[in-house]
Amino acid sequence: MITSFYMPTRIVSGSGALATIGMLARDLKMTRVLVVSDPVISAQGFHADALAALSGAGIAVARFDECGIDARCSHIDDQGERVRREGIDGVVCLGGGSVMCTGKGIAIVATNRKPMADCTGVGRFDRKALPMIMVPTTAGSGSEVSQWTIVKDEVRHLKLLGGGPLSFPDAAILDPVTLRSLPMHVAALPAVDALTHGVEAYLSGIASPLTDAVALAAVRLQAASLRASINSDDDRAREDNLVASCMANIACGNARLGHGHALSLPLEGHLDLPHPYGVGVLLPHVIAFNLAVLPAKVRPLAEALEVETAGLSRQEMIAACADAVRALYADIGFPTRFTPEQLPRDRVREMALRAVPGLYAGIAAKDFDPASAHDRTIIASPAARRMTVRQAEEIFERCVG
Repeated sequence: MITSFYMPTRIVSGSGALATIGMLARDLKMTRVLVVSDPVISAQGFHADALAALSGAGIAVARFDECGIDARCSHIDDQGERVRREGIDGVVCLGGGSVMCTGKGIAIVATNRKPMADCTGVGRFDRKALPMIMVPTTAGSGSEVSQWTIVKDEVRHLKLLGGGPLSFPDAAILDPVTLRSLPMHVAALPAVDALTHGVEAYLSGIASPLTDAVALAAVRLQAASLRASINSDDDRAREDNLVASCMANIACGNARLGHGHALSLPLEGHLDLPHPYGVGVLLPHVIAFNLAVLPAKVRPLAEALEVETAGLSRQEMIAACADAVRALYADIGFPTRFTPEQLPRDRVREMALRAVPGLYAGIAAKDFDPASAHDRTIIASPAARRMTVRQAEEIFERCVG
């Protein structure tokens, strides 16, 4: 099997790293930037410090602070046009995954001169996105090192993925100062999302020794630092969690994401379920499902998740992996099941059918007719084990509490 590994983003990490933002912008030949954020982040002291550093480096600053829970095509298209109109030559994002996906979408649309919906799918645009600097304020989506952006088409109620090598951010700044004001219940959501990235990269059918090494190291660092990062005032743990989140996305950016993301997509698009809830609740089930066909990967994942493996059979280790994730969730206040309101039982079958196109179909997903699928239809996913609609339905059923 031929594999590849590509990571062009420059990563600057550590306490005080945010102070380098002006220098990085100059290095990228930025002269006028759009700073993308949301109303909460734009009120933080570190946001003001970043703006001051950019201005101090002689860079003109325009702002868009209206990002919401999802990156929305309407925001992206409007701001892409604004960027062209105002002669903006760079995008700087300070925020979580939705902010970074919004900024990435703006950078793509600005140079390709077509709506974001037409840029979704794999490599469906021809021009390199505007230069981008990403400052994640959660640990996190890992979008700061990802070529992909996930956006919501509000009209068709679809979550769409777009990207390719032309949309990698140019620089990422990982500074634990951005996590200090994050409430615990908010910090838990992106942290779980990041954990799914590392695990699903490891369980991918196109994983390689390179991606396995990065994914396992990310999971190990997450398991060791996540509780302290969220439940205590520990800057070192926050820094470790930021780095682990970044590593997890480097791994899944090359090995891709699996069933957790494929099954979560219709829940997000049609039931408005926040992304971390979808992938997080599904993760223990995805682990058990895929490890059944990956015997050599069971023990390394169990050990990365801090499972005591001595004396355990392979099947016991698989169960212990899922249990370790659930125990972590309990310690950080993350749910292990969907409520009947989040996933009504009478819509479980529909959601399993709608999951068939998978994560990477992009705009082609709008043409998929769920009525064309049946129990044995395969969910499109690069995961190591193939999953049918019926198996997806069974997993959904076990997830509703």
